[in-house]
Amino acid sequence: MSSVLDNTMEALKRAGQEGEVFLSLLPERARAEARQSDDRTEKLGPLDGATLSWKDMIAIAGVTARAGSAHWRPSAPAAADAEVVARARKAGLISIGVTNQSELAFSGIGYNPHHGTPLLDGRVPGGSSSGAAASVARGVTRLAVGTDTAGSCRVPAAFQGVVGFRPTRGRYPISDVMPLAPSYDTVGSFARSVSDIIELDTILSGDNARPDAASGLAVLSDVLDAGDVSAPVAQRCREAVAALAQAGVSMEHVRQSPLAEALALIRAGGWPGAVEAVETYGHLLDTENARHLDPFVAARLRASASLDPEKIAGVKEGAQALRKTVQASDAVYVLPTAAIEAPHLAPLLEDPERLAATNAAALRLTMPASLLDLPAISLPVGKTDAGCWVGLQLVGAPDSDRTLLATAAMVETLLMQKDP
Repeated sequence: MSSVLDNTMEALKRAGQEGEVFLSLLPERARAEARQSDDRTEKLGPLDGATLSWKDMIAIAGVTARAGSAHWRPSAPAAADAEVVARARKAGLISIGVTNQSELAFSGIGYNPHHGTPLLDGRVPGGSSSGAAASVARGVTRLAVGTDTAGSCRVPAAFQGVVGFRPTRGRYPISDVMPLAPSYDTVGSFARSVSDIIELDTILSGDNARPDAASGLAVLSDVLDAGDVSAPVAQRCREAVAALAQAGVSMEHVRQSPLAEALALIRAGGWPGAVEAVETYGHLLDTENARHLDPFVAARLRASASLDPEKIAGVKEGAQALRKTVQASDAVYVLPTAAIEAPHLAPLLEDPERLAATNAAALRLTMPASLLDLPAISLPVGKTDAGCWVGLQLVGAPDSDRTLLATAAMVETLLMQKDP
């Protein structure tokens, strides 16, 4: 039986071969943490000795978080770990390294012109937590921690065939995590199984409740049947819904929901997180750093600066009312995570307008949960005929994180029984 140190050394070796996934490695720290795990006569919990990676937004002692940038240095090396990192270490997890991402976390595509992009057969990995998802999808680490503002954990999880979780904001400490849009930012996680997400959630939140799964699911038929959801994605999601119904899960098909209304709000008035992103990073456009920024990220910041403040205020006001509606129900909603298959990167780089439209399409179905501050999780439900992974998104009521995770575990189990 391999020791934790053996497994850690193998993870470090593999991480070193994945230059587009990892920006830096933590070999000394990882070896020390692995030896401590091996020396313990009693394990600290189910994830004691498990490997994980950290997105380049999260403070790790001795490392400078760069938000995926190559030229801009926001600070000196961190003097101490962020609280989420400290909690993981206290639970015995092994930190392998820091993962790549979209620059400034402001893209759902996952492209990074400075450090490379962890492509999947030429297709985009999803973003902004592209490297975090890849570290799990490629089997380098058991878990990964990223951030999710508009879909930055769920979209790469969907495109790369892993589980990606966005908790209710405030569930995990976000101190010493670089911001993008503070009203919508949260730390999120990746794993190959919901059970690992649940165990990591216990560590990061301190919540060990084990509630029952939801008694039924509400399928957003109006979203699933919309013409802007690609046919292959819709097909895989419908097959998953049908399998769950056949397994005895109560499935209610709804054509009006707070999530669909939130989608309409964003379409009409814009994404408020984009305005906050300008407040956070817009100053870079007026410095010499502007010419070093990813041109797409710079263009998106400029476009976001022109959003109508009155319309954005209307979106935020409408979101408050919709959140109260969701809070009054115990529904778990089901919809696709991303409306499109992961596209090939090369054609997008030749057409900036197409790249911008593709980015919007990738994030369109994850933004509503972010706008309403609802916990959401993406589960892989198979591949399209083109070989692209498809994610099924489950969204719960505010602060129903453990119920949502229990429901996701049930869904995962039933779908695995369908496709052993």
